[in-house]
Amino acid sequence: MISIVIPAHNEGRVIERCLTTILADAAPGEFEIAVVCNACNDDTAERARRFGADIKIVETPIGSKIHALNLGDKAVSSFPRFYVDADIQLSTGAIRDVAQLLGDDSPIVVAAPRAIVNCDDRPWTVRAFYDVWTRLPYFKENMIGSGVYAFSQKGRARFDEFPQVTADDEFARHIAAPHERRASPTSTFTINPPRTVRDLLKIMTRTRAADIAFRKQFPDLQVHGNTSPRRSLRIIAATPSMWLSAPVYLGIMLLARKRARQKLRMQEKTKQKEVWERDESSRQ
Repeated sequence: MISIVIPAHNEGRVIERCLTTILADAAPGEFEIAVVCNACNDDTAERARRFGADIKIVETPIGSKIHALNLGDKAVSSFPRFYVDADIQLSTGAIRDVAQLLGDDSPIVVAAPRAIVNCDDRPWTVRAFYDVWTRLPYFKENMIGSGVYAFSQKGRARFDEFPQVTADDEFARHIAAPHERRASPTSTFTINPPRTVRDLLKIMTRTRAADIAFRKQFPDLQVHGNTSPRRSLRIIAATPSMWLSAPVYLGIMLLARKRARQKLRMQEKTKQKEVWERDESSRQ
């Protein structure tokens, strides 16, 4: 059996799509699924219950993704164990494929399907950003766990509970050395990007702030990173096919980094806790 934990905060618009895709070709009893509804004030739990008693619904008044992940861990018992955002489209076959990478004798301890960015009906500027992003080392060489990743039992045993981090996918990626993590070469999952440059900038600001905070919180794990801005710039400069899109990508990334640092300084000054901002435009 394969366990799947789905943290969901007000995901009534997408939870059915998520579960339908996961279960499309699943055999009875193949998956153990827990949907953790955290601080929901919509119909997320009600919609998830429509899939039958085999879906475990966990409800908590605490609006925290990390808390939801830890509650989900307590609700399931099998490995490999997947952690899937509710807005992700992940097929039955992709789950099986990634699970095979995480066998008991495998050196791979954390894995994910290969990400595909669905830029249909997005404006040119958003498409230009992802044209560059998807050709850089972070996307091509890393296990891109932006919304879905899975641990083997050995991998999950490397930590007790998920720590209080803003970017749980960064923690999952860095808990393993590069040779211990893998993106499946054959299966994929779909990322639905923001619909506007304004929303994209907000998401990248959040991502950059989370990355800076993660590096500060877990300096010892940075040895497992394998990308850098300098390396990305060299690749862009040496790839003429990126040059048309590069100004959009670089402009958004530079502005996002500046805003992220301002955001973190303000949080430190006011002692305000990080609030996880998500992109609502991609959920429409």
